[in-house]
Amino acid sequence: MKKAVLLDVSAIMYRAFYGNLNFKTKNEPTGAVYGFVNTLLSIINQFEPDYIGAAFDVKRSTLRRSEVYKEYKAKRDAAPEDLVVQIPRIEELLDCFGIERFKIDGYEADDVLGSLAEGLSAKGIETYVITGDKDLSQILDKNINIALLGKGDGGGLKVLRTEEDVVEQLGVKPNMIPDLFGLIGDTSDGIPGVRKIGTKKAVPMLEKYGNLEGIYENIDSLTELPGIGKSLVTNLIEDKELAFMSRDLATIEIVPLNITEEQLKYKEDDKKLLELFKKLEFKSLIKKMGLENGAEAPVINNTSKMSEGMQLGLFSFQAPVEIEEEKAFEVLVGTEIEKKLLKKIDEKAFLYLGEKGLAVSIKNKDYYLPLEDELSKESLKKVLASDIKFISYGFKNILRKGYDIKNMDLDTMLAYHLLTSQTREEIEVMLKNVIEEDIEKYSEVFAKTKVSELSNEDYGKFLVKRTRGMLVAYPELLKELENNNLLEVLQEIEMPLIKVLASMENEGIKISPEYFSNYSEELELRLNQLTEKIYEIAGGEFNINSPKQLGEVLFLNLNIPPVKKTKTGFSTDSEVLEKLREQGHEIAESILEYRRLSKLKSTYVDPLPKMVDENNRLHTTFNQTGTATGRLSSSDPNLQNIPVRTEEGM
Repeated sequence: MKKAVLLDVSAIMYRAFYGNLNFKTKNEPTGAVYGFVNTLLSIINQFEPDYIGAAFDVKRSTLRRSEVYKEYKAKRDAAPEDLVVQIPRIEELLDCFGIERFKIDGYEADDVLGSLAEGLSAKGIETYVITGDKDLSQILDKNINIALLGKGDGGGLKVLRTEEDVVEQLGVKPNMIPDLFGLIGDTSDGIPGVRKIGTKKAVPMLEKYGNLEGIYENIDSLTELPGIGKSLVTNLIEDKELAFMSRDLATIEIVPLNITEEQLKYKEDDKKLLELFKKLEFKSLIKKMGLENGAEAPVINNTSKMSEGMQLGLFSFQAPVEIEEEKAFEVLVGTEIEKKLLKKIDEKAFLYLGEKGLAVSIKNKDYYLPLEDELSKESLKKVLASDIKFISYGFKNILRKGYDIKNMDLDTMLAYHLLTSQTREEIEVMLKNVIEEDIEKYSEVFAKTKVSELSNEDYGKFLVKRTRGMLVAYPELLKELENNNLLEVLQEIEMPLIKVLASMENEGIKISPEYFSNYSEELELRLNQLTEKIYEIAGGEFNINSPKQLGEVLFLNLNIPPVKKTKTGFSTDSEVLEKLREQGHEIAESILEYRRLSKLKSTYVDPLPKMVDENNRLHTTFNQTGTATGRLSSSDPNLQNIPVRTEEGM
């Protein structure tokens, strides 16, 4: 059976844009384009389609749905300027791949995708619609599959192939989806639905009566269903017109397109792709696709594969260093560590600390040091005090264990952060992006097996994949640091800071448990007083921490006009409460103060004393790569989020 793939361009490019925010050349942002091409390659690799089409959205003001309901998508934020300027590049990219682009005035990309899919399905072509919109599942049939972006394992595609898949995802069968949104509405699209009806109440009604018509024909029997009270029936009656209009808004419109399969055949133009990738400085993609001199991209091992939007255009791929297989790996303990490492290592060694030991890689050898006894630890200390230059991913983790390192040459975690501003700290991500090496995480290899249950050989071989990857990535990172004038920043600022922060973390911050205990009691007293005051204004007791109950008290019992509504009911977030306070509602002021003091007590005042050591010192972790801007962040516990702008926080 022939296969087709249909692309929801907006959904793919938005995900690509936010996944690669810091990508740019000197002249233009490139992250959305880079992520888009990686996603496209991944899709082609996964589905191996015979045909591809791409659907674009049109301006909201031109939509037929906007004529029906003026609020339709009216509250959506405008696309970020850095994304808007990349759309012509994405169009150019699709042209380079020979992929037909579709944009029809008055209709959304969803309508175009549905129309294309229906036409292909009628010709017996297996079709995969790549989208981020679950609503599109309404078009599913025996030949049409819905592939949801970011919903699958590891953030990949989740493919819905059957009615059961759709029910698991949305709660109803495909043909009921428009009716579902007729009832619950859709805040993101500005579809109103019926007041106070969410998925939990809508699904049983649709299961019993099939559609809106069935529900309204049996309106007098609805209270027999669990959770359906008279007030909801009243809402259904009063909002009947809105319900049917909402269903219409949520229904995919089939447009006659008269598209032939021939128009959907695609074939990339390597010459045009090479020109485009050179303009956008996508060096790794040029190599991966073998666009220069017809050369094939090198790989480290057979596990390397494309994945959605992960590789960085900043890096060009490096060939692996050959390892002599018969002596590639060895476990060292005791004085063997000192004797063998000092003898073997000429200049550089790559280190990575695991849960119960240290991996070490040199030019033609990998080692694992279990570090389970004092003799092994002392032997390692002598190696770290030598003139060897060490490269690691997170030196501070090693320093925190009580080791000192004489020559910390380069921390690859910090180097990668300086080059990309990325704040994810997994070494697997860094290696994937720098050298396109797929390294499986612990859970993928050992499932739920505890580290303590593994042999030193099994755990060591798992760990040295990271040091071997660092060895390959090191020259590439060094080159890019120099090219971007960041080597001095790393050497003069970030690297010296490692030992300072490790020392601060080990020393800890002394607190007074007695002060915290007294302050906790003081806050408890004030919270009790606020609770009584809130109950008095509300006219009775309720769960102040329940948004649902609070919404009912404010907007039903006290008849305060609602500020904002969500899918699940009335919004009672801080923005809403602050508006109510400005309007002079005393209960809003009390609830805001209650929330502020409650969070201070539960997040800081009560937990922090339980986290001190025997000397009443807190040992936080200061993260050099925790923010895109480069400032430090703090974790376990986070001591930088205490609200010091308030009197209580101070």
